[in-house]
Amino acid sequence: MGIQKVFMRLFSTSAAGLYMLLFAGAIGVATFIENDFGTSAAQKVVFRAWWFELLLVLFAITLVVNVYRYRMFQRRKWALLTFHLAMVVILIGAGVTRYFGYEGMMHIREGSASNHFLSRETYLLFEVRKDGKKYQFHEPVLFASLGDNHWKQSYLLGGQALEVEVLEFIPNPKEVLRDDDNGVPVLKIVMGGANGREEYYLKEGARRRIRGTLFNFNNLAVPEAVNIRREGEQLFVQLPEPYTLTVMATQQRDTLAAGVYHPLKLRSLYAGRNSSFVFGLY
Repeated sequence: MGIQKVFMRLFSTSAAGLYMLLFAGAIGVATFIENDFGTSAAQKVVFRAWWFELLLVLFAITLVVNVYRYRMFQRRKWALLTFHLAMVVILIGAGVTRYFGYEGMMHIREGSASNHFLSRETYLLFEVRKDGKKYQFHEPVLFASLGDNHWKQSYLLGGQALEVEVLEFIPNPKEVLRDDDNGVPVLKIVMGGANGREEYYLKEGARRRIRGTLFNFNNLAVPEAVNIRREGEQLFVQLPEPYTLTVMATQQRDTLAAGVYHPLKLRSLYAGRNSSFVFGLY
């Protein structure tokens, strides 16, 4: 079979119909995968797979080829031309978003400005110390509960080769608190998410951004953060904006002023304009 015949079959009208059916089927399968294994699994197995990208490229080329093959620039075929070009523009836009776009969450409070955002992409963060020097770098990865999660990479740091390999990936891990005489104080923060109750843990001396809200468990306050400090066995909280405090047991409601420390109450709902949370255990 000659190259011309292969070209004609790959980019024929029937091939375009086949590509559309395969595209629809892939999206349907991805919907079930996302429901059972999560969004990252659907991204890994379908939406970011090489075969899915190849399918869209073949479909786009077929549309352009058919425009010239059937001479759709004629006035009486402008309706077909508009449809084909619209599909090509949509596919090009999807490609630009896929390879050059960024997706994440930017938290901007009223009257303030921000020049950074929390990326939706996942990274492996590395920090290597050698001969008194510190090397920091990161690598984009996509791990999921479905598909191959093997990852291996080599680096040259200070004239010495370093190999890093991911041996095991644990999907959907859960943090568990255990009593330890040599441990540090830990505060549990409960928030509502897409799948219901979500629990996070914050160690004393640590800082963590949770669903767009920055929590700082340190005696040194951080601007625009929910600052928590410990004095003996008592905890105090400083809020970046006025919050409503509702005690779960009594349903008593108070308004807490921003910028000053208040006694921290466990199992009580703190509600602000952009976030709400409950301090669970300590």
